[in-house]
Amino acid sequence: MPSSRLGLATGLAIILWVPLTSWGTEPAFAPTRHTKVESSGTADYPIFEHDKISANEFAERRERLKRVLGPTGVAVVFTNPERNRNNDVDFQFRGASNFLYLTGFEEPNAALILAPGGIQLGGTTVTEVLFCNEPNPQSITWLGYRMGSALAPNLLKIEAAVPCSKFSETLTALKSKAGLVTWTPELPTGPTAELQRMVEAFSTAFTGATTKAGFGTEMAKLRVIKSPNEIRLMRMAAQVSAKAHVEALRSAKAGMREYEIRALVEYIFAKNGCESPAYGSIVGSGPNSCILHYEEDRRLMKNSDMVCMDVAGEYHGYAADVTRSYPIGGHFSPEQRAIYQIVLRAQTAGINACRVGSPFRSAHNAATAVLLDGMKKLGLVKDEKELKRYFMHGVSHYVGLDVHDAGTGGPLAAGMVLTVEPGIYIRAGAPCDKKWWNIGIRIEDDILVTTKGPENLSVGAPRQLEDIEKVMAEKGIGNLEPKPWRP
Repeated sequence: MPSSRLGLATGLAIILWVPLTSWGTEPAFAPTRHTKVESSGTADYPIFEHDKISANEFAERRERLKRVLGPTGVAVVFTNPERNRNNDVDFQFRGASNFLYLTGFEEPNAALILAPGGIQLGGTTVTEVLFCNEPNPQSITWLGYRMGSALAPNLLKIEAAVPCSKFSETLTALKSKAGLVTWTPELPTGPTAELQRMVEAFSTAFTGATTKAGFGTEMAKLRVIKSPNEIRLMRMAAQVSAKAHVEALRSAKAGMREYEIRALVEYIFAKNGCESPAYGSIVGSGPNSCILHYEEDRRLMKNSDMVCMDVAGEYHGYAADVTRSYPIGGHFSPEQRAIYQIVLRAQTAGINACRVGSPFRSAHNAATAVLLDGMKKLGLVKDEKELKRYFMHGVSHYVGLDVHDAGTGGPLAAGMVLTVEPGIYIRAGAPCDKKWWNIGIRIEDDILVTTKGPENLSVGAPRQLEDIEKVMAEKGIGNLEPKPWRP
């Protein structure tokens, strides 16, 4: 999925650099604290999947961040609010990525405070507190399971958890401290319910405080290098996405609408465990193949149309980002073939540039050079300025919890995952022979940087021309007609 800029993780976070020699009065409640007892869920809060990142890894991430904050620092991180779709229907909730990275807690209306110097809660000293909604008969009946503060410490390996209603009381210990310094990159927009009350309490408590920048940068440093468990989940997301691309190649035929292919790939995502698409599925045919972020997916596909299909799943919070381009009818025209070969050579050069120690833009520079050379040989451009008419986005961005993930833009290191996605888009009306019009081709894969060289996580989706044409000659599940039930 093309990105015109480097996305850095700011998240919904507030960092407070506070002298912690004294916290003032204690809130009048006793937090639930973490014990050493392992738990895999209860009847009131069952855990259905056991391949997610462990609570111990989330605890290690918080420890690393607390070392960055130092003994006088405090960080406050909010999750996202629930978003309304229309009337009484909400969009599927997805938490803020920085919050998820630090907690693994997937419920709405929550916040985290980290205080390496210690917080006095109910007569005990803790360095981290989760604020969450409590389960009640109504929420269980209408919404389902809620972890609550009683289960959160053991399930999340977090030191203390308290109800959201105690957030303001906890802030009292902070606001009374002289010399408070806060950093506020972004508060949740449009918060509701308990999250809104917590945001308002924070805004009131720390109005006029001196600010300190740097939280987003520190989070990006943590998130840009993926752990083995993160790579495991990203490999799964990429493999499932590649499987969906293969089934789309088999199924795409003239007379189908773009949304039929979208429905097919999103079915494959869900069937293989992805909670959702990683972003709005892009299935652009004919003239729509030249629209980078086309998401309407309503057009009737015609024979010989070029399709630019940018679709991928999100598995346990981690995104893939994969694009393939192919002709309806299963055979590339001479013009489509010529452009495709240029883009494929450019992508191969970009992937080969993804090596430890190389500048972040190495893949972009390598791919751009190949695109320019190929387009000049076809007589479509004279120089790099003219190339921008047909290639107008960056070749790489980081991938992780966000499809355009947190990163530093520094030299590549083992454990980073980035896309390599060159493309050429020749819209109708371009200053060239009409035979080139409406050809939009992008090839995108997720590349893991390793000490042994680049690893293509989405290699299961064919890239070579002959492989694409071979797969498209097969029949896919998208060509099956539903059978009516007859009583």
